[in-house]
Amino acid sequence: MEIGKRIQRLRREKDLTQEQMAAALGVTSAAVSKWETGAAIPDVSMLCPLARMLGTTVDGLLDFRPALEQGEIDALLEDRRKLFEAQKIEEGVASCEALLREYPDDLRLKCAAAGLYVMYMPAILDTDGNKDSMKRVTALLEESRKSGDPLLASSSRSMLVSLYVMQEEPDRALEILDEEPEARMNVRTARANILLRKGDLDEAEKLYQTGLWAAGREVSLNLAGLYNAAYRREDWTRALACADMALAVERTLGTGELGGLSSSLYMLRAEVLRRQGRLDEAMEGLTEYVNRSLEQWARLRGGEEIRSAFFDKLNMRGSGMSTAYLAKYVRAALEENEELAVLREREDFRTLLARLAEAEAQSAG
Repeated sequence: MEIGKRIQRLRREKDLTQEQMAAALGVTSAAVSKWETGAAIPDVSMLCPLARMLGTTVDGLLDFRPALEQGEIDALLEDRRKLFEAQKIEEGVASCEALLREYPDDLRLKCAAAGLYVMYMPAILDTDGNKDSMKRVTALLEESRKSGDPLLASSSRSMLVSLYVMQEEPDRALEILDEEPEARMNVRTARANILLRKGDLDEAEKLYQTGLWAAGREVSLNLAGLYNAAYRREDWTRALACADMALAVERTLGTGELGGLSSSLYMLRAEVLRRQGRLDEAMEGLTEYVNRSLEQWARLRGGEEIRSAFFDKLNMRGSGMSTAYLAKYVRAALEENEELAVLREREDFRTLLARLAEAEAQSAG
């Protein structure tokens, strides 16, 4: 605790000597000196009179804050993200949990920490002693979804729905989804129209672009859903058409540059092409998947400004996940995907894995 430094600073601001403060409080000057050097801390019974004398509150004296600002959360979790990147998984989890214990009622922190856990979940689940991590993330989000902040609650619900689906609990996922209020009015577009009328063009364009980005992503996600339905029906022609249409949407809008689904869509195409026996084309799709994944993540991580005709007013922030981490788990996905087992003996497939291993080593170095 920095209480000693605060006592010293406030005492000097009051233009008091250690002896004067000690006499007023009925303690020795040596006791005050120990407080200020951190050799000792005031007794609980001294906190109220000490705070009054220094013109502050006990909370101010102790630097007590019930919750963190968003910028503080981002900075604190960035330090912990670096531990995950360095493969110090257990240390990273322990550090996150210590922070959560320090702010046990901070729902914004719980949601953000859960998001960090989700990002590095494959590595966390691979670590001994962390097999209950999925339950822990779910518990954090179950708490943060009760927030009175509609954006925080919505973000928590969104992650929860995905987690319950992953845990084969579709009914619970539907229950959470039913909590999300359906928009009866497109407030964003209405606001943009008003701002446009007022002549506030920059803000109006930003809102229009945000809506376009969200709509484009929604189209891609729906097409990906139709792809999965067709795939389960073994309707390879329809599945391929859905993947191609989603890619066309992303190319037209340019959302692939801004963290869209393009890289994953190439993986979906490859799986269908493999099913159709078009192995050379499947390999082309996998290569494109790897290329776009590495390029996209390196671009977003590097903070490179991406300007397009449709999204030049938006500031898209990357996750901070390193190329090394991404390359490692993309390589694992290719190696473990049973749909691609027939390709594993091909020279170009092994070359692709080697390239990912090289990207991982170079980035880590």
